[in-house]
Amino acid sequence: MTKQGGKIWDSYDKVKELGTGTFGTAFLCKHKALKEERVVKAVKKSRARMPVEDIEKEILVMRQVDHPHIVRLFEWYEDSNRIYLVMEALKGGTLRDVVLEFQKQRRGLREEWVRSVVCQCTEALAYCHGLRLIHKDLKDENIMLLQQDPNYSKPFAIIIDLGIAEMFSIADPVGREIGGTPATMAPEVWRGSFGPKCDVWSMGCLLFEMLAGTLPFMAKVMEPSVWITLHKKGPDLSLLKGSKSGKELCRLMLTFSEDKRPSMADCLHHEWFALEKRSLQTFSPNQFVPIQSFYHEVALKRSLLLELASKLPMSKAGPIVDLFEAVDADKDGTLTLPELQVVFQQMGMADEKLVKKIFKAMDVNKDGCLSFSEFAAAVLLLFKDLLDDRLHALFLEHDEDGNGTLDIHEAEEFLGNAALLLKNKSGRSSNLVQDLISSNTQRLTYPELRDKVLGPIQVNSPSSSLLQKA
Repeated sequence: MTKQGGKIWDSYDKVKELGTGTFGTAFLCKHKALKEERVVKAVKKSRARMPVEDIEKEILVMRQVDHPHIVRLFEWYEDSNRIYLVMEALKGGTLRDVVLEFQKQRRGLREEWVRSVVCQCTEALAYCHGLRLIHKDLKDENIMLLQQDPNYSKPFAIIIDLGIAEMFSIADPVGREIGGTPATMAPEVWRGSFGPKCDVWSMGCLLFEMLAGTLPFMAKVMEPSVWITLHKKGPDLSLLKGSKSGKELCRLMLTFSEDKRPSMADCLHHEWFALEKRSLQTFSPNQFVPIQSFYHEVALKRSLLLELASKLPMSKAGPIVDLFEAVDADKDGTLTLPELQVVFQQMGMADEKLVKKIFKAMDVNKDGCLSFSEFAAAVLLLFKDLLDDRLHALFLEHDEDGNGTLDIHEAEEFLGNAALLLKNKSGRSSNLVQDLISSNTQRLTYPELRDKVLGPIQVNSPSSSLLQKA
């Protein structure tokens, strides 16, 4: 996620306005080259509550956040009046929209569906808390579904407005002095002194909403003492429907005492989430062979893979997310070497030294664990048609004149991020472009780029069928 030069509307076309709030306006847009939809939030500098320099620092903090169930901030722009955030377009509506649609259709909201949504959000927030980030305004409007699911069979929930909620949210532009939305705010937030467990309380409110069809607490005033009195009394648990374990988790999440309330990580170990565990039997040992070669790839290829992974829309990453969540045994949003070793052993790869080398190569920032994008950079090798698609998309993004080739300038821009990893001591990048571009035409076609950088990619490979099945 980087700050882009130039004007945002040179790269994006507005499709429609999504809403306007105190701080700015959100638009559904389409990338002119990629033809992919994104959401652009245009934030007025004059209305933001922080100096522009602090806003930029806060945005850079968001570079830490790399989880499949947290909305992706792809890039950002700035002009004299506004800051523009380019985010993933989520097509499934908010959690509130979905619950209301169930009510409209008079359909029952299956507990299995509810459990999936709560589990995904709890995993994401446990990951954030590990980074010392607190959402503070978790509500049914700040959880969205990636795409429309007519049968409501397999939800993919994504948390929005994390970290920069107070500056950029358009859903609830008022009432943020205390910090949050009254109906889901924890008692300690009303008191003005709180920690990450306030998000547990808010998630408990949402779980209650889905199991009971109503919010656990509601008052008509903004007086903290009134809300805290309701919290002390506790919710009416008799309204809850569903399994005993689901009700019990909801009760624990709504524990009045912050000290006695479980953490997000504690909640993940509750028996409700363990009723049915994900099976890894779909992935055979042969399908993991490409990962073994990841360590031996050149730095250029690894850096390109990481760039592709960091820009991978969640709408295209379903099977990679499934694999990431399956390997993430403790559900903390990152992968450790022991977790990776267990999976490789199950897949028949017993060479521990090789696994350690693979892990070391995947761990780009050398922090001892793998983020989602670091993992996806390696796993993309398993899904060669997806890899081909995303590399081609990146190529088109830099093909400024749209003629199907890159000239020297365009190729330098294309390899800009990868070249940063390959600078020599003099500060000059290696001759990447000259190595790739044709000496005759001084231009680079996509097949030439693909074959020279990533090697020949056979679309419709076994990895392709795996992606389609997943």
